Amino acid sequence: MNTISDALNALREGRTTARALLEASRDAAGAAASLNALAWVDWEQAARAADALDALRASGAPAGPLHGIPLTVKDLFNVAGMPTRGGTRAPLHELGTAESSLATRLREAGALIFAKTNLHEVALGATGENRWTGDVCNPFDPERQAGGSSSGAAVAVASGIGLGAVGSDTGGSIRIPASFCGVVGFKPSYGAIPLDGGLNLSWTCDHAGPLARSVADCALLFEVMSGRSTRHGAVPRAPRLAIPAGWLRGRLQPGVREVFERLVASLRRDGVTVMEIDAPLIPRGWDAYTPLVRAEAAWVHRRALADGGEGFSDMVAPPLRAGLSVSASDYIASLKVRESLTAQLEAVLTDCDALIMPGNAVLPPKRGQTEVSTEGGTMSVRDALLGQTAPFSFAGLPALVLPTGLVEGLPTSLQLVARRDADASLLALAHWFEARLSSQAG
Repeated sequence: MNTISDALNALREGRTTARALLEASRDAAGAAASLNALAWVDWEQAARAADALDALRASGAPAGPLHGIPLTVKDLFNVAGMPTRGGTRAPLHELGTAESSLATRLREAGALIFAKTNLHEVALGATGENRWTGDVCNPFDPERQAGGSSSGAAVAVASGIGLGAVGSDTGGSIRIPASFCGVVGFKPSYGAIPLDGGLNLSWTCDHAGPLARSVADCALLFEVMSGRSTRHGAVPRAPRLAIPAGWLRGRLQPGVREVFERLVASLRRDGVTVMEIDAPLIPRGWDAYTPLVRAEAAWVHRRALADGGEGFSDMVAPPLRAGLSVSASDYIASLKVRESLTAQLEAVLTDCDALIMPGNAVLPPKRGQTEVSTEGGTMSVRDALLGQTAPFSFAGLPALVLPTGLVEGLPTSLQLVARRDADASLLALAHWFEARLSSQAG
């Protein structure tokens, strides 16, 4: 059973149990152990929880919308009975001990949260490489990056370790690993899912969201974590889509562009309006993202940094320390750019249903690789990965990635971006794209 929807049907019909789904996850975790997706798991504790869920169903008691579904949670959010380490050896002074609201909502809906997933240290990075916990490896090629920072979440879903996962996305940390691992990743509108009980990276840009194997599964997880319905979402009879073509020029690798342009051509052949638009503030948004996030991350970890920064790796300590020197004027300037970018994107989106573009500008780089070649020349891996996604989390708009196929045996994806709080409409459009892509592949 690859999807939550399939498993829920089997559970209702008595064809499987929570315990059986957990055992399948345990088998998958064993088979994929070398990919390093999990940060913490206690299989005996999880088995007891699964048995309790099965007993509750057998009693005839009302079942929640996720009753018996095994899920993982990024090791950035507190879950009762599980440690939270954030992928670091540094103390997490600002985290607290209370369970995150999103975890409580999932458990109250009947979900079986059985493991924590690995991540890029304190979520400050996009590759999934980690000096302390080890790199999370790409399931399509273990020599390549899984993406980050929700690297373990994406790999767990792709490998069948649970049927869905919870990640966080500050600049692309759900969408990048979902793109690299061939799964669906949804970053909702800013503030849609509560972040209490989680370790902030940047409270201005942080989002929580689901990763799963289908859009419908992401929608269900979003509904539970946010308390918002998506049933009113609908796709217009004639969708209007927009491509920020100028911004994409020079950013993509040729194989990624080919897949995207083939998709756009098929849409236009079928009468879908796909226009090219100018959004000159997107690159400015990417430039302004970095000082804002680093300044807020440095504040979050200020006590650990004041004590010398011991426990932060050499990959994370330098950008954290750089955040200490961001001036008040530069911080405020970033906030002003954020306001302008949000207004510009919202204006563009009044005339269309979504922006569309590749979710990953480049194919997954090798682990340890720091530069990639694109149509425009050489680019840092950080710019190539986060530059494709960060402007939209910076603006707080809902964004989703879904798989579009393989190039050289590695996944490509489509990113959809909609107006603020248009999460239901975006999920409906993503479902439409998913069905379209599936029928074309078949």
